[in-house]
Amino acid sequence: NNPFKHLKVRIAVNHAINRAGIAKNLVGGQSRPVFSACYPSQFGCEQNVTQYAYDPALAKKLLAEAGYPNGFETTLFAYRNRPFAEALVGDLAAVGIKAKLSMMKYSALREKQRAGKTPMEFLTWGSYSINDVSAIVSHFFEWEADDMARDAQVRDWLVEADATIDIEKRKALYSKALKRISEMAYWAPMFTYVSNNVFAADLE
Repeated sequence: NNPFKHLKVRIAVNHAINRAGIAKNLVGGQSRPVFSACYPSQFGCEQNVTQYAYDPALAKKLLAEAGYPNGFETTLFAYRNRPFAEALVGDLAAVGIKAKLSMMKYSALREKQRAGKTPMEFLTWGSYSINDVSAIVSHFFEWEADDMARDAQVRDWLVEADATIDIEKRKALYSKALKRISEMAYWAPMFTYVSNNVFAADLE
């Protein structure tokens, strides 16, 4: 009886999140909202995907259509950036999703996640600094331990893309996978992180 099995619920979550507000007011710097399940500069990171605009009213409507007119209760698990996670809790509460925040060490969270005990998570991913989409989307959607969606079509596209050196073929296959991930709202991609570095001879 997991609400997130309903596509309209997952889409509602995407519409409930004020990505731009979090990026501007909490992350700061050059942080920008993202809608595809990858970092924009990564090879193969298709940007022409379904984008869910911040629309709390639409989120409420979709929840009602999914059978949750009064929303529901859940738990949001996170391991870092409490202010960001708290902003998510606030955005979700505004549309009726009452999410209790549970902060824990990443190792403990990963263990619970892989055991199927985390209905909703706020996670981050640096792709090991590899500027190729395979370093993120293939990790999370090829039916390995961290794949919560288990979409056979997405998996097959990614496996084929990972196994070829044909640039155009890779782009086409990753594009298909990323578009379906977005259409099915398996994730709610949010924003880019920012790393600020200062260099000055007189800096202490």
